[in-house]
Amino acid sequence: MALTGEVSVLHERLDTIERLLEVKGILSATEIEAYEPDAKVTKEREQWRAEYIARVLRVVQEELETLKKS
Repeated sequence: MALTGEVSVLHERLDTIERLLEVKGILSATEIEAYEPDAKVTKEREQWRAEYIARVLRVVQEELETLKKS
């Protein structure tokens, strides 16, 4: 539930940023949607995602290890 709450907050903040960028004429929603990351950005994002998922699932992994020991 905590993770769901965090995602909700991030969604709202990102929505705010995208709207402000468009209102100020810096970036349009179309430009944001059309963005294609290069190989370096893709690799960095994949690494961040893998590390993040590992942190989130660490609790589950620890519980499984505790159950196996019992």
